[in-house]
Amino acid sequence: MFDDWKRAWREAVENFRRELNETDPATEPAARVRAMDREIRAARDALRRLDAAIDDATNEALAERDSERVCRRRESLAAGVGDTETVRLAAEYAERHAERAGVLERKAAVLRDEGQLLRRDLDAMERVFEAQPKPVEAPPGRALDDERERQSRDFSKLEREAREKAATERLEELKRKLR
Repeated sequence: MFDDWKRAWREAVENFRRELNETDPATEPAARVRAMDREIRAARDALRRLDAAIDDATNEALAERDSERVCRRRESLAAGVGDTETVRLAAEYAERHAERAGVLERKAAVLRDEGQLLRRDLDAMERVFEAQPKPVEAPPGRALDDERERQSRDFSKLEREAREKAATERLEELKRKLR
């Protein structure tokens, strides 16, 4: 999971920068802006996954600390009744839980630090995107109406051409019969 969000983040940032630096005059400005917006959404999604990984690591660390406390309590109770084997086992497991909790706490701290870096990158991407001139596009409804009009004209043209072709064929057939 960790590698997935990191890969998604890198791809989103690289694609965003590529779109930002696009100089090909054939590239439609609206398509470029949509691509940049798509990359910002991908970066936000990767950041959400990072936040989920931080929450998971934090929760796991808390659970390990709770398990450590339980083992310490058992160690203390066993020591009170003179059960040396239980004392030894409880102490051993308490140490394991403490070690794992420490690793998970460090993991969560590192992920939080990385999250701060990524948030700064995302903020910069969003500022650049907002500063980009946005091409004026026809509203979606109007674009759909224009497309339907074009299709209607094309269909009418095809129908007319088919009628003309049929009439020409009938005329040729009549001419052949008259000869």
